[in-house]
Amino acid sequence: MQSARNLAVAVFVLGLALLVVGVACNSSSASDQPAPSPTPEPTATATSTPTPRPSPTATPTPFAGKVARLKIPRFGVDAPIEELGIDSTNALETPKAENTAVGWYSIYDRPGWGGNAIFSAHVYYHSKPAPFVNLAKAQPGDLVIVVMEDGTEYRYEVFSNTRYHRDTIPMGEIIDAPQKADYDEWVTLITCGGELDDTGLEYLHRDVVVAKRIWQ
Repeated sequence: MQSARNLAVAVFVLGLALLVVGVACNSSSASDQPAPSPTPEPTATATSTPTPRPSPTATPTPFAGKVARLKIPRFGVDAPIEELGIDSTNALETPKAENTAVGWYSIYDRPGWGGNAIFSAHVYYHSKPAPFVNLAKAQPGDLVIVVMEDGTEYRYEVFSNTRYHRDTIPMGEIIDAPQKADYDEWVTLITCGGELDDTGLEYLHRDVVVAKRIWQ
């Protein structure tokens, strides 16, 4: 439901703070038809055999099971996926395996189904590098691979890398991107970045990398 999705967008903003830590035919009546001509004598003229048209190829149904891993080959990322949602405080959950896992928000779109799947991960946790430690360095053309539980892989190519201030990040437009064409499929990767605030505990910015599916 749209209302539930809008709520999820709102709580996403709160939860981000935790990332630090047929054919038509013509017809006529019989009276309109001309009188039949005499039947002609048969001739020996050969007729060509029509070439059959190829049958259309059915589009396979995307895999509806779990998301297993996320890879960013350029940075050596090959991380397991934790399926996340909203916690008891109405904030979005963050990966519990903070230094190893990438979170996928199942309350948003599913990879392979033509939408915009949202992922997040830490950059550091307890001073140790986490899966998105190098995400801010992503460049257009970088490959992102989402691996499903059955081994299906969906491949995406980075085309956007934007840093937003944490207080003004337009989460609604990031998740329900108005500029995304209906025939495109995206993944959006989000993490913290930039400088730390005065407390030294939270980043002032959010890095948002968007990649579009490529068909190979």
